[in-house]
Amino acid sequence: MGAEKKRPRGLAAQKAAKKAKVEEEPSSGNAQTVVIDKIVEEGDEIGEAAALFESALEKAGKYDTVCMEWDPDAALQLVRGTINESDRILRNWQGEERPPPAFYLTYGSALYELGRMTEDDDFTPYLDAAEERLQDGLDRFEALSDKSGHAETANKLRVALAKVWLSKAASDVSDASADVPELAIKALDTLDQVVATEDVVKSIGGNVLVEIASIVQGHGDLYANHQSQSKFRDWAEKLLLQIVKLEPENTRAFSELGACKLSLANSYLELADANHEDEDENEKEGLDEEEKKAYKSFLEAKEYFTKAFELAKQSDQVIPQLHTELAEVCLNEANLVEDESAQLGLYREAVDHIQQAKKVAEGLNLENYDIPEGLQNFLEEWEQNDE
Repeated sequence: MGAEKKRPRGLAAQKAAKKAKVEEEPSSGNAQTVVIDKIVEEGDEIGEAAALFESALEKAGKYDTVCMEWDPDAALQLVRGTINESDRILRNWQGEERPPPAFYLTYGSALYELGRMTEDDDFTPYLDAAEERLQDGLDRFEALSDKSGHAETANKLRVALAKVWLSKAASDVSDASADVPELAIKALDTLDQVVATEDVVKSIGGNVLVEIASIVQGHGDLYANHQSQSKFRDWAEKLLLQIVKLEPENTRAFSELGACKLSLANSYLELADANHEDEDENEKEGLDEEEKKAYKSFLEAKEYFTKAFELAKQSDQVIPQLHTELAEVCLNEANLVEDESAQLGLYREAVDHIQQAKKVAEGLNLENYDIPEGLQNFLEEWEQNDE
């Protein structure tokens, strides 16, 4: 798909801030101009490409905040536009020195996101291309005689590379093995260097770091081995606790902390199931030690999810996911409660959250939003039995 950007023009002598535009060429052959509500200096092509990419992430719901313009198709279009613009900038670049590191950060990150959004069976070509551009950015940073003003970008490049390496390592994770791929270890080592000081954490910002914490925790969930899972989950939880200390109103950080505890609880339940694999469930009395640990973790998850929900409600930023997270943890808690009255109350609480998630999605016009399958099945079964 070709793309040609129109740079906004003002008075000849005026260096006014303008909104970035991109023209996409749909399959119909008719050009479509998308106006991006981001302010950049006229003539700053690298800034305009970054603005396109930032808008793409917002339209994709990347930051889990309320956006009345969530649109996956537009997000994909903008990511492609970012890559086309970056290609053009690189082809037309003049001068002995290469573009600055920030250019490669946008370019490589857009290639990574394109692979995720297109959902091709083989993600590797996108990852390879993203890794090449991001590494180019780090090489460019290292070649700078004056690195002042570029340190934050260099750290963001390292974080972006870690995302690529974790994605590549995922294909090497085996249920039968506790071994952690070298690329995954390399990613964690790199991230450890990046978040070593509080000043760096502050400079990179919560959105970027909460996302990488989520990716790290999600990578840990790929392992069947409890110890391997913990390596990644513990790392993510440590970073998230640091973020909420610095940004006590970061809704997504609290949500991801809840996800860490939910993951831990499920891991304990898997251990419990393995310990009682040959036992009759009906003969079992009370909770064993692993189940007690799981129950405690579910309660901790619920506290974090509730905190995230309350923060979002205060700023009128409630999204469906906040309700479905609470619904899931309520169901898990109910399954470990022996008192039938308490169990029924938790089931009703879960039903209410599922229904509220649907209402929020409708209110935000999220036509493509679907309730997680397990929760939808539970709701349908509950409603059938309640008739």
